[in-house]
Amino acid sequence: MCRTSCRWLARLDWLDRLAFADMAVSRDLPVDLATAMRGIPMRTAEGKVLVGFEAVRRALVQTPAGVAPALLLYVPGIATIGRVVYGRSAASRRRSAACRIA
Repeated sequence: MCRTSCRWLARLDWLDRLAFADMAVSRDLPVDLATAMRGIPMRTAEGKVLVGFEAVRRALVQTPAGVAPALLLYVPGIATIGRVVYGRSAASRRRSAACRIA
């Protein structure tokens, strides 16, 4: 899932506002590897660390094509459902420390 999510985010990021790192080789992960395996980690420009649903939602807001749908993900009820769906999806995906984004 993380590889697929990163590919989609990269396609939506026409303005090159997002930077992706291969967590298998990066020495600068914003969280420990176990946390990164539970959800996509992100460090914002302000230095805040987000993981999972919150990271994907924030990344979408940074992309031209994703900003409108991402704003809906900030609605309290939808955000709660989004966290549950993301958590279940992430828990059922294949685990691999060698997951590459390319």
